[in-house]
This record gives sequence, structure tokens and C-alpha cells, in this order.
Amino acid sequence: MPELVIYFWTLIFVLCQAHAQTAFNCTAPPNFQNFDINTCCRTPELDMGDVPQKCHKYVNQLKSANSKYPSYTHLCYPDCIYRETGALVNGKLRVDRVKQYLEQHVHQRDQDMVAYIMRSFDSCLGNIKSHMKAANIEAYKVLPHGCSPFAGMVYSCVNAETFLNCPPRMWKNERPCNQAKEFAAQCNPLPHVPLPSS
Repeated sequence: MPELVIYFWTLIFVLCQAHAQTAFNCTAPPNFQNFDINTCCRTPELDMGDVPQKCHKYVNQLKSANSKYPSYTHLCYPDCIYRETGALVNGKLRVDRVKQYLEQHVHQRDQDMVAYIMRSFDSCLGNIKSHMKAANIEAYKVLPHGCSPFAGMVYSCVNAETFLNCPPRMWKNERPCNQAKEFAAQCNPLPHVPLPSS
């Protein structure tokens, strides 16, 4: 699971680069020096079998792949993850299959986290679909990267929502983590990702 969330945590880390108490200047994120934001919300233990390896191989064969960056940072990595787990079918995300997959593959001790993740999916999909409807978009176009941005937007948004709503038993209650959460809540509202116009 760590490789699944690194994409979002990297984004949060880049956003979180300066210090503030209550109201944040959203153009000057908090600076945590070398603090690893990835440690704030413990990710559930998830057995994905060979899915990450398949997606690594898939991304690396794309023309847009860059060997300087890990495959899990590529825009098309989430698209592959959702397809390989049976959640993305013909460009549509099947939330029932996401839930089923998580219930079957998240370690028993972390099963309560599935409900938090599913609420994140509901919030994110609701916001993204509302934007699509308002913009009269049925589906996002495939980008030169080799995939539609849809899965990547959902993936990043779900990670952000889960971070913001991390259950207390999985949250590291430390100042940098709390500041990162406050900053993200104030400055990065749903859907937490830029939305393309088509």
C-alpha cells in the first residue's frame, strides 16, 4: 500500500513547506524541513499481490514514462491500479468493486479503515462528477500520457480525503501532522485536485 499513497503524499509534502498558526497563506505552505508527512496517517495493510508489478511494467512501456521518476508517480499508474483490481471498467469507476476489493485485501486489523476510504470515494466521485455535469463532460479525453486523468484525480482526491479524515487510532498526533491537515483542509478543498475542462 505505501507505493499507492506516495503519489498523494508527495503532493502534500510539496504543498506543505512553511509555518503558520491559524489562518494560512495558501500560496506559502508550511515548511516541515525533513519531516515525512507520509507517517501522519498510517495506511492500512493491503495485499495487492502482483498488481503493483503489473502496473510498474505497464507504465514503463508508455512513451510518456520517465526513468527519473518511479512508475507510481506517473499519471497513468492509478488508471492501471483500478483496472487491474477490477474497479475501473470502460472508464467508469465501480465503487461496489472498490469496496469488495478492499474488504477482501485489507488486513483484518485494519478493516475499519475501509469505511473511511469508501466515504472518501463517495465525496471525491460526487465532486468530480458534479464538475463533469456542470461542464457538460461525459468523459475526460485521453491525454498524451496515455490515459484519461480521471483515475488519477480520483486516486489523489481519495488519498487527500482519507488523510483529512484519518481515524484517531491511525493518526500521528504531532504538530507537523496537525499543521499539514489544517493547511490541506483550508487551502485544498474538495476535490483536492485541479479539474481539466475536457
